This record gives sequence, C-alpha cells and structure tokens, in this order.
Amino acid sequence: MLLSGRRFIENKIKMTNIIMKNLTKVSYHPKVMMAKENSLPHLPVPPLHQTMNKYIIALEPLLNKNQLEKTKKIVSEFLTPGGLGEELQHKLEEKAKVTDNWLAEWWNNCAYFEYRAPVIINSSPGVFFPKQDFKSDFDQYRYTAKLIRAIIDFKGLVDSESIPVDYSREDPLTMMQYKKLLSVCRIPLPVRDAEVITPPEYSRHMVVAHNNQFFKLDVYDDNGNPLSEDYLADQLFHIVSMSNKKDECSVGVLTTQDRNTWAQTWKRLISDPINKENVDCIVKSICLICLDQPVPVVATQYKYEFPNLIGQMIHGGGSHENSMNRWFDKICQFIVNRNGMVGLCYEHSGAEGPPVMALCNHILDMNINTSSVSESTVSNKKSIPQKFRWNLNSDIIDRIELAKDHVDQMTGDLETRVFHFDLFGKDLPKRYKLSPDAFFQVSLQLAYFRLHNYHPPTYETASIRKFAKGRTETIRSATPAAARYARAMDNNSINATVKHELFLKAIKAHVQYTNEALNFQAIDRHMLGLKMTALTSGMSLPELFRDTSYKYAMHFRLSTSQVPTSHEAGLGFGPVVPDGYGVCYNPMETKFIYVVSAYNSHPNTNAGDLGESIARAMEDNYMLLSTQAKL
Repeated sequence: MLLSGRRFIENKIKMTNIIMKNLTKVSYHPKVMMAKENSLPHLPVPPLHQTMNKYIIALEPLLNKNQLEKTKKIVSEFLTPGGLGEELQHKLEEKAKVTDNWLAEWWNNCAYFEYRAPVIINSSPGVFFPKQDFKSDFDQYRYTAKLIRAIIDFKGLVDSESIPVDYSREDPLTMMQYKKLLSVCRIPLPVRDAEVITPPEYSRHMVVAHNNQFFKLDVYDDNGNPLSEDYLADQLFHIVSMSNKKDECSVGVLTTQDRNTWAQTWKRLISDPINKENVDCIVKSICLICLDQPVPVVATQYKYEFPNLIGQMIHGGGSHENSMNRWFDKICQFIVNRNGMVGLCYEHSGAEGPPVMALCNHILDMNINTSSVSESTVSNKKSIPQKFRWNLNSDIIDRIELAKDHVDQMTGDLETRVFHFDLFGKDLPKRYKLSPDAFFQVSLQLAYFRLHNYHPPTYETASIRKFAKGRTETIRSATPAAARYARAMDNNSINATVKHELFLKAIKAHVQYTNEALNFQAIDRHMLGLKMTALTSGMSLPELFRDTSYKYAMHFRLSTSQVPTSHEAGLGFGPVVPDGYGVCYNPMETKFIYVVSAYNSHPNTNAGDLGESIARAMEDNYMLLSTQAKL
C-alpha cells in the first residue's frame, strides 16, 4: 500500500515539472490545448455518510473529548434518515446532474470574487526567480526585454492553443486556467468582483510601471510580429528617462485597499474619461512589467535561511518602497528590481500554482540573462511609450493617502522568510520509497507541535483538474496518524523503532488523504456544497455549520502548498488567519526551498522560528530513517 501511494504522490510532485518539459521539448500543434475539455468527467458528489465519517476523523486531533462528542451528536442528527442532511444531499445531486461542475461558480465567488479583504497578502501569492546580477541600468532593461519576449512567446502558445494537454498519469487535466494568466484583469465591484478577459486581437501591449508611473508599451509591430529585444530595451530606457522621479500620488496603491473601498474609489476614478482610458489600457494589457527601485535584502538570522525579497513579490514593501508601482488587480505582474531580484505577483482568481509555474518555467527555461545574444530583427515600429496622465480630484488624492497608510500597515505586519534546506532534497524520501510531499507535510506537523504544543487545522492544496473546470480540494494534513507521531517524537520513553513505525503510518495516512482529495473524495468542498445548497435554497444554516467545531476546523493555522519547479525558484503567500502561517515549498532533487510567513502583530507566531523548526524536524526524520535502516 505504501509503495503504491508513494508512486501516486511522486506523480503529483513530478506533474508540474513534466508540464514544464513539455513546453520546451514537445512539438507544438495548434488547437490541441483544449482538445480534452469536453471529455473530462463531471465533478461528482461524494456520498454523504462517507464525508461525515471522514469529517469526524479529521476533527479528532483538533478537539478535546467533550468537543468531539458534541459534534458527533450534531453530525448524527444531520444524518437522520429523511432529515436535513439527506435533503441537502439530494438537492446537490440534482444540481450535479445539470452541470459539469456544480462547485465552480460557488467556489470562484466564495474564495475570490465575493472575498472583500484586500487581494494583497490575503490572496495574491508572489514568486521569486533566481537572482540576476545587473551591473548597470541597461542590464536591467536588457533582461526585461528578454522577459517580455518570453512572455509573448508563451502567450502565442496559449492563444493558438498549442500547449500540450497536461496529464496526471493517464488522466488529462483541464487547461482552462492557462487562458486566465495573461490579458486578464479583476474588476472591483460592490458585493462581488468580476473579471475581464481581453481577446488576443485587442491585447497587443503591456503596461510598464516605473517610479509609480504607468506607460503603455506596444510589444508587437505593425505586422503583428513581436518587437525585437533591442527595440524593447530602448523603449524601456525611454520609459525610465520619462519617469526619473517617484510619483507620490500614484493610483496604483488604490488596488491594495479592501474590495468594497476600492470599488467605491474605482467608480469615482473612472468617471473621468481620461482616467477611464488609462484604466481600460491596464485592463486590456497582456500583463504589468514593474521596473522596481532597489531595496535592501532582508538579513538572514536562521540556519538554512536564504537572503530574500519575497515580500517585494507579494506586496512591494509598502508605499516607501514599491507597493505603489503595482496594479494588484492584474493577474500577472512581472517584477524586475534593479538589485537583481526578479519574479512576479499574481492575482489568485485566475489560476493555481501549476499553470502559473508553467509560465514561469517557460521563461526560466529560455535562460534569459543579460549576456545571451539578442536576435537582430529590425522593427518597423517607431512609436514611443505612452505615459498615463491622471485627473485626480481632492477626494481621490485623499483616498490615495489613506491607501498608502493602510498598505504600510499591512506590509509592515507581514514577516516572510525563505529557507534553502540543502542537507537533502526529495532524493532522500525517494530513497526510502516515501512520498516527498508527505515527508515534508508530516515534518511540518512535528515542527508546529514543537513550537505550539497542539495540532493545528491544516490546509494543503490538492488539484482536481482531472474534472471539468476543476480547481482545488483540501488535504487536511493534521491527520490522527500525524498527531500520534508528533506527540511521540520527543517522548524519551518511546523507542526509535516505535517512532519509526508511527512516522511511516503518518506518511501512509497523508498519501491516502491526498489520493482521496485528488479524486474528489475528501470533505471540504462537499461540505461547502451542502452549506451553499442550504443558503441558496432559502433554508436556515444547519447546526452542523454553526457548530464551533466546524468554525475551528476552518480556521487554518497552517495554510500550505507544494509548488515544484526544477529551478531555484519559489512561491510565497500570507497566512489566511491572524494567528496562522503560510508555508509553500519546492521539493528539488537535492534541497527543499520553502517560504514561511506570519504576522508580526500576533504574539504567538514567528515565521523564522517555524522555518527553523521545519528544518530540525526534517533533520530528525532523516536520522530516524537512516538509523532504522541500519538495524
């Protein structure tokens, strides 16, 4: 069973890397990318009793005995024959009969478009690329020009639907998210946001931000061909020369506000026709290119910690750094800092990590740098970039000042740490026929328990792209088996053999839960469907969802995701609760790169401490495996 599960998870881990290799090694053929969409299975509705039984098991490590017994009674009442649970299940099954994905609209609205907190930190992740060595300003322009060409190349593959279909084992995956990466923008509206997807023929430009000012940069010539790197670098030089002083009243900072506030400001902003033309240009652009000002690199304090600017990719560092040099509603913002830190910030409503990393790896696989030779294409485009001019009244200016204060508070509160754990990588668990993902997640449970002495509600992202319009399900990594292992690991009265057995059982439990989540047999999205069915049917919210145990189980103190890539790159995001952590990791062959975040304002969380505890837990598990292997 363990070997079979290991192979399943290893396939999950390798899937993104296989996607990346396809982008560079497979011959492209138009109209293949969406070829499997109509044949993907519809999203199923799991059996009601199965979900409720798994729900109780998932609560075991999180609750005390009295709390668990109370919730068991509530679940038993919910499952009464002919009762509320069966009624909601029947309604959900009927909905599933008439749609290919009964969850998609609910999930998009609940997780993204009706989410009223700012997208910055709370929703949008950042990705860092390998650091560049810019010896001059022109090196930054040259690199950015090559980056632009790589983005255009990827966009051409998406527009022509030439990217091969992604597979997980023999199962084709939905490719819809690839169409949500470029030429897409979120629009702030009261109650529920919207998105605008601009057709290729109307999205022929990028918007460049420099010193908090915005410019329209055409990236195709008059014949529809991509402009040359030389031409683009020259245009970037002109942009910088036209914006040599920071604009301290930049409208970009308005996109950092909560969605209701930003929606009100948006309406006022675009009431002016010139402002509306500027905003439309941003909305219709392929992406943003952010030429950032250099900032100091965060000093390292912990073992395995790596100097980083992941905060610049997530939020820009505040109004005094680069947060005003952004438009956070744009799905993709590529960031090129003068100090050589590069990467992107992406608005999460469009896609999950794997398609985003497919785009990133396409760029990184092209090995763009400042020394590679440029092509000698001569452009017939002679226009200069268009600088945006804004008409800002006193009301908008006041709102900009409030937004600056707010973004400074938010960015100052987020602690981020990047770790390069290079004692071993996924090669070690593979040597012992274990899942690298499970190895990291079980180690994370131990790391958290050592710091906090309890087991946290934990969220790990699982892809359900094997189903039509599929996005994600939750892997609840705090399994009973992981809890038993974590409690035993530092207990001196338990011998190493028993600890080893508990560790393997925890690995096996995580593999099993992952398998169930990937096949949409976990619990979280099904329970959301039952809850939404009640709400949309005009029914009162069932006690099951008013129960304090359910609310606590949804309070994910550990929000985690595995985003693998063969490059020394990584992804980071903020915690989803005030007293929580965000943990994202890249399991490379000989190292684990992981990013940990926490809020400075909470007295009980510290990103550096958790990052160091994760490293220690992996070291201890390595010793546990190697010692037992010698017996």
